[in-house]
Amino acid sequence: MAADGVVGAVRAVPEAARSGPGRRVIWALVGVLLTSFLSALDQTIVSVSAFPIATALDPADGVRLMPWLITAYMLGSTATQPLYGKISDLYGAKKVFLVAAGIFLAASALCGLAGSMGQLIAFRAVQGIGAGGLYSVSLILLARAVPARDRAKFQGVAGLVIALATVGGPLAGGFLTGDHALFGIHTSWRWVFYVNLPIGLVGIAMVATLLKLPPATGRGGHRIDFAGALLVVAATCSLLLMTTWGGVTYAWSDPAVLGLAAAGAILLGLFARWQTRAAEPLMPPRIFRERTVAVAAPMLFVTGFALMGAITYAALYLQLVKGMTPTATGLRLMPMIVGILVASIGSGIVISARDGRYKIFPVIGTAVAAGGLGVLGTLRADSSYEVLATGLLLLGLGLGLLMQVLVQAVQNAVPDRDLGAATTTATFFRTMGQSFGAAVFGAVLTNQFAARVAESRAPGLAGRDVTPETLAGLPEPARAAGLDAFTAALGVVFVSAAAIMLVAFLVSFLLKEMRLREIDDIDAVASEIGDRGLSDGAAAGADDGGAQGSGAAGVRDEGTEGRDAPAAVGSGGRGADTAR
Repeated sequence: MAADGVVGAVRAVPEAARSGPGRRVIWALVGVLLTSFLSALDQTIVSVSAFPIATALDPADGVRLMPWLITAYMLGSTATQPLYGKISDLYGAKKVFLVAAGIFLAASALCGLAGSMGQLIAFRAVQGIGAGGLYSVSLILLARAVPARDRAKFQGVAGLVIALATVGGPLAGGFLTGDHALFGIHTSWRWVFYVNLPIGLVGIAMVATLLKLPPATGRGGHRIDFAGALLVVAATCSLLLMTTWGGVTYAWSDPAVLGLAAAGAILLGLFARWQTRAAEPLMPPRIFRERTVAVAAPMLFVTGFALMGAITYAALYLQLVKGMTPTATGLRLMPMIVGILVASIGSGIVISARDGRYKIFPVIGTAVAAGGLGVLGTLRADSSYEVLATGLLLLGLGLGLLMQVLVQAVQNAVPDRDLGAATTTATFFRTMGQSFGAAVFGAVLTNQFAARVAESRAPGLAGRDVTPETLAGLPEPARAAGLDAFTAALGVVFVSAAAIMLVAFLVSFLLKEMRLREIDDIDAVASEIGDRGLSDGAAAGADDGGAQGSGAAGVRDEGTEGRDAPAAVGSGGRGADTAR
């Protein structure tokens, strides 16, 4: 019987699977994380280089086009994430990851060669399309290659990659934009893009040669939901443009901004309706019927909201109030990186050690992150760095307990056939949260600052049209009064973020506690040992009624209904995935 062959293979590898991934898989995953690091890095590395790039390529009109260097990348990377998840489910995550990496690196080379702002903006959009698959599909690869009980440790490192790239981007951008000698080569703004090439090629080579996964099981007879892809791309672009332009290029009450908001809402409604009718939906509605996904998705949105808001405005505080350079600012943000590092990796180790139970970490994480944002809300112009460092450390600890644990909870809650779609849905919600967080916090800051300046009676400030960026050029005492107004407005931003995080804290109690699977399924075992035949045998075994262990009846997965493959059998024939 075919099932007997599968059981023999499963029983031959349980110790290897339980002891964690082998050295070859670990090095392959290093390549995955190295490549995905670049996609996160390019969200921020251009931020400090945008002005010199714009003036170099187009001295007359470059500054007006400058925001599009970041907007084009965000549009490409965010809008394509749901599509990458479905394609990964159909054709295999490894192939999709390598294609996305190839697109990203080719566009990076073209960005470095760009001769005009128009060319660079177009190439940045293509670079964003490649980046949309790098980070989200990297999480799918981690899920495919690592048993769920060990996955938390690796995904903790993946979360750290985002934080390092977010803080390290301005550091790297500032260094490479200046004229520095690097291995005998003099850098310029073009090296902001060229630096991706050697790092990315090394990562691609490691993934291509070392990572072995079972073949995709969803090819024959399946198709991509192009109508759904068009709707979600159009909706995402409308909403991102609204948040990018609102309060900056146009007033929030401007018809252009209101029209984008209405278009985004309508298109999202049409997308949601279409997903209930499509034969192969990008975001299958069935995954949201699982309570874990329905709870984790809004929590990830809030997490992205807080992450981007905190980093953006903590950096703004250091630069405008304390007068620090981008490089010094990046170094002062390191307490948050330390917090994420300790919490994300530490929680992964603890989850693996305590039978895969994870619910407590999002509960604690939201509370600690809210506390950190509350501390940041007390910042004033004369506050010591210790206050900022304490708030950043607490925020980092909270986010480290949240980001990857929630993604892993989503992955653990869905059938294997929906793994890619569920993963990219989770990252999509977090990315949208980052975009909305920057916009909403920016609107709050602008309005609060304007109100406080209008109320000020300081000589030289009252009645003047000032912005936070022009405070440095004001004479005393107008400058001091302006900085007080700015920090008070910034305090409102952080307190508002803390309140939103407290809502996520209350929502976190709705998470359903589920043990992470001891051995994910036959595909995970096959990926670990590089045995394609084992994956094929699993499908045959499933057709015959499921694998049987010594002295055990057929075992079904007790933790999640509708899973495609039977749970792997451990000693005593217990189902490995048990809802709690």
